[in-house]
Amino acid sequence: MIAEILDADLPLSQLGEGAYWCRDNATLYWVNIAGQTVHAYHLPDKVHSSWRLSKEVSFAFPRQDGRLLLGLSDGVYEYDPESGDEAPIALLDLPSGHRLNDGKLDLAGRLWVGTINTADEPSETAALYVLRDDQLVEVEGGYANANGKAWSPDGTVMYHADTSRGTVWAYDYDVETGTPSNKRVFVRHEDWNPDGLCIDPDGNLLVAVFGGARVETYSHRAEHLRDIELPVPNVTSCDLAGDGTLFVTTAFDGMSSEARARAPWSGAIFTCQYHQGQQV
Repeated sequence: MIAEILDADLPLSQLGEGAYWCRDNATLYWVNIAGQTVHAYHLPDKVHSSWRLSKEVSFAFPRQDGRLLLGLSDGVYEYDPESGDEAPIALLDLPSGHRLNDGKLDLAGRLWVGTINTADEPSETAALYVLRDDQLVEVEGGYANANGKAWSPDGTVMYHADTSRGTVWAYDYDVETGTPSNKRVFVRHEDWNPDGLCIDPDGNLLVAVFGGARVETYSHRAEHLRDIELPVPNVTSCDLAGDGTLFVTTAFDGMSSEARARAPWSGAIFTCQYHQGQQV
């Protein structure tokens, strides 16, 4: 099955990322990292809102008071959409060419975030962090691109996409303390760029494959179950709503004019119906 455009009137994102479905307000959030923009789409009435930030923004999570928890290039911020105020929560002194990348909340609401080295030939100087109070605490270094994250439905297994190594790692995870352990390879392929991750109710892992024009699905035993195809190459992140709707972000970053002509919907938001570990 090929996923379809969510809404043809939505703007295309150079580097769409951070798909997050908020069931409390029936709104899909995502970001355009390169465009320094947060987007929100209220599904019941198809209303689109967006906010321009001062820096590249890699994720956005709504808070109950209407503010947003953001990942800007140099740290985690709280953003007030009404006033435009960006209040820093935890900042990082990152090397040149580095920025925050994918962020995700565990089942306890704890924020995990990676960084990325955006150099043409990146060294493994990026890292994986967890937010504890007002500090981003480094948990693992040695990454070029610490990317997507997800947790099993009971929260006891954490997954992490190591894009440059073509690997998704799995860890045992203590939800109470937010501590991962027993790191092991979950899935690894050659010439494979795993990006954003999400989990389905059956515990199957969905992997957005950058450059692969698809979302791949794996069982908790790492069995490749199926693919959801997209008509664009650069698939960046995904998230599931409770009714089985899958949302997928994409990007046209780095594509030539010829490549964009062949895949004109690159940068759009896609959707399909996904139930019981399969698309229907």
